[in-house]
Amino acid sequence: MNKTLKIVLNTLIVVASLILLICLFETISSYKYAHREVEDPAETYAGIFDYLLDNHAYGEVLEDYHFQMNQNFEGAPGYENLYRVGEYGHAAFMARVYDEKGDDVRASACRTQMQSVRGELGDYAFTADQIDEMLEKAP
Repeated sequence: MNKTLKIVLNTLIVVASLILLICLFETISSYKYAHREVEDPAETYAGIFDYLLDNHAYGEVLEDYHFQMNQNFEGAPGYENLYRVGEYGHAAFMARVYDEKGDDVRASACRTQMQSVRGELGDYAFTADQIDEMLEKAP
């Protein structure tokens, strides 16, 4: 056999072996996902919730808050932080709406609700300041 042909065939064998090893590693790593237990949706959402807060996507947080409240009227376990931040954001938004309409009674009720929820935010207290700042800048 020609020497260059042997080099080409050996190179092809090495490349095929590398591809086979990569496929084997991918198969092994995907096996653990195929046979895992069902994940807790609240635990999965916790990462999404933190991502939304990092990106100041409070509109999506409010959307998720309203969706969860419509699905679980009493609140599902594991979503407490979402409920608190969503409740604060909703109350702040409604206070702004009532101020614009001149309804001082409802605006005052919303501010009272905001203050009570602000005390329950815990590690997420920074969100109240961010929401207030966003609403102040809104046209």
